Amino acid sequence: MYRIGIGQDAHYFEKGKKLYLGGEEFDIGYGLKGHSDGDALLHAITDAILGALAKTDIGTLFPDKSKENKNRNSVDFLNKALEIMYDMDYSIVNLDCNIIADKPNISSVRDKIIESLSRLLSIPKDNISIKAKTKEGYNKEDSLEVVCIALLQKMI
Repeated sequence: MYRIGIGQDAHYFEKGKKLYLGGEEFDIGYGLKGHSDGDALLHAITDAILGALAKTDIGTLFPDKSKENKNRNSVDFLNKALEIMYDMDYSIVNLDCNIIADKPNISSVRDKIIESLSRLLSIPKDNISIKAKTKEGYNKEDSLEVVCIALLQKMI
């Protein structure tokens, strides 16, 4: 049996923060504003997994009003979704993500992000797609958005 889920997240940029994408840290002078570390890619993946399982969402599991989640590493959120997934006897078949932003240049860090996700998700790099899209003049605010689709399969 297969299940498919979609996840989305968006954050504004904030100067002086480190940027986290896919569990990787990039010190480029700005990061994503958020209650946690702001890793929009891991947030979208987490919601895609939870959605595929017809479970709750990241905001319900980890409320942004909770002091416990302030500056929290988004890998914790992903690991909780993976725990739920494994408890239900599912595994990830593939992941397809679009990162929508005018900066940073995703093509220069794509391989590093895919390697990190492969390690975090325990799936082959060939099963992970990270695509970059620019906003092309639409909503030119300094922000980054991610949309991910996760395909899960029941383990037999």
